[in-house]
Amino acid sequence: MSPTDDPAPTGHPDGAPEVDLLVMTLDAADPEINTRLAPLLDDEERARAARFHFDRDRRTYIAAHALVRSVLAVRTGIAPARLRFTAGARGKPELAAGQMPVLADGRPALRFNLSHTREAVAVAVSTDPACAAVDLGVDIEAADRLGDYDARIARSFFAEDEAAALEALPTAAERARRFLTLWTLKEAVIKTTGQGLSQKLSGFSIRFPAAWPADGLLPDIEARDPAPPPGLAWHLTHQELPPADGRGGLHLAGALLAPVRQPRPRWRLHRVTPAMLPRLHPQAAG
Repeated sequence: MSPTDDPAPTGHPDGAPEVDLLVMTLDAADPEINTRLAPLLDDEERARAARFHFDRDRRTYIAAHALVRSVLAVRTGIAPARLRFTAGARGKPELAAGQMPVLADGRPALRFNLSHTREAVAVAVSTDPACAAVDLGVDIEAADRLGDYDARIARSFFAEDEAAALEALPTAAERARRFLTLWTLKEAVIKTTGQGLSQKLSGFSIRFPAAWPADGLLPDIEARDPAPPPGLAWHLTHQELPPADGRGGLHLAGALLAPVRQPRPRWRLHRVTPAMLPRLHPQAAG
């Protein structure tokens, strides 16, 4: 998964699902982020942003919602501020009726998910018909998010095999790095199901190939509680993103439930900037 500049969907002749992962880092020294991006939000979101006490929280909220609205504007042709959302199954946000692209049988043809951390936001989106009956999750974390590895946390929240594999790693640095990798992947999984922390993190295990994290290798999952719905299979991706513009590195994870008959999904990574967002959707209807 290497970065690309074009976030528009492309499709593939072999029918593999395609998921775009867009990551935007924020510059705390840029005074124009809020004024540049706030027009992409609707009135309710702008009012909520104004109520944040700390500017860093306001900046992250505006950036996250501007990014997801910009990405969906590309997919729907509707201006970002005119997009309307509703709560779907398990409370996950969806586009409102009349704006959600649908297939001939009425199923949603678009899936998306949003995540944010300190000074960075991420959106996962797919309009691939192969993904129409599935769901999608994304998580992004700062590389120093959890600090030093704590074996007690792993034993309390992770599956037994995951905790044992962590403790078997030879150095503290490797254990801390793998712990955050696991945490980010598990967050993406529970965001896919929409169950949040009501879903036990110990109910599924993330497995890594022997040569991990070599390029091209993907983690796997054994889901026990709950098991995948009949006919669906899990697909995961994870990438460590290097520091950008003087800020720290990031861990990015995506999770997808797709029909077992489909090939493995293609994950496309895009690094975008706040200045790019207003230019992503010049043809969107006002």
